[in-house]
Formats: sequence, structure tokens, C-alpha cells
Amino acid sequence: MIRWKRLAPFFLLGPVSGPLIAGVVFNLREGRPVLALLYTVALIEFIVLLPVIVAHLGVKLL
Repeated sequence: MIRWKRLAPFFLLGPVSGPLIAGVVFNLREGRPVLALLYTVALIEFIVLLPVIVAHLGVKLL
């Protein structure tokens, strides 16, 4: 139950981006900057590349 209270603010950001941000924050706090960087790369890909791919596929349908 306590773990959900700790993670609840991150899930308010979204079902995918929330856990990715939580991974960045918790890994930075625990001294694992490389793993935090990998979470950051995945978050950037999700935020930037996914809309670009969806838009490209949408234009192809027109």
C-alpha cells in the first residue's frame, strides 16, 4: 500500500510516461545515473518519436 502512495503522483502523468519519470527520479536518487539516462532516453522517444510516427502513418492514409 505504501508503494502505491509513493508512485501515485507519477501515474497521474500518464500510464506510460509516469512510470518512466518515476524510473528517472528513483534511479537518480539511488545513485544509478546510467539507468536513469536509459529511462530518460525511453521517455524522450515516447514523447517525441511516437507522435511523429503516428502523424506519418496518418498522412499516408490520406
